[in-house]
Amino acid sequence: MSGKKVLTISVFLALFAWLGLYFLINSFSPKTSARSLFFPLLFAALTTTFVPVAFYLNYRFARPKGQVVSNWRPIRQSGWAALFLVLCAWLQTLRALNWIIAALVLAVFSLIEIFILTRE
Repeated sequence: MSGKKVLTISVFLALFAWLGLYFLINSFSPKTSARSLFFPLLFAALTTTFVPVAFYLNYRFARPKGQVVSNWRPIRQSGWAALFLVLCAWLQTLRALNWIIAALVLAVFSLIEIFILTRE
């Protein structure tokens, strides 16, 4: 699939995910089972929102000379960023988030991504 198609699909999915998150927040009490839908919706909204940013950054900085970057790389990297933010939000709801934990999680995700990039 071409990059333009991926970007178009990601923009529409981001719109639907943010609208679903808005509906969930405004329609349900936080004490109900809606909390179990909040984090997956937040992950979907953040991932699809970060895809255009990741495409631009990969096009601008990570493209080897004369080679085309795979469409899966920006999607994977936006998924890592969204997973980091959702994990931080979940840890904050448990009152277990601090700067050291956030930095360690970010370091682990960065090392995993570096390992994947060296294997490509």
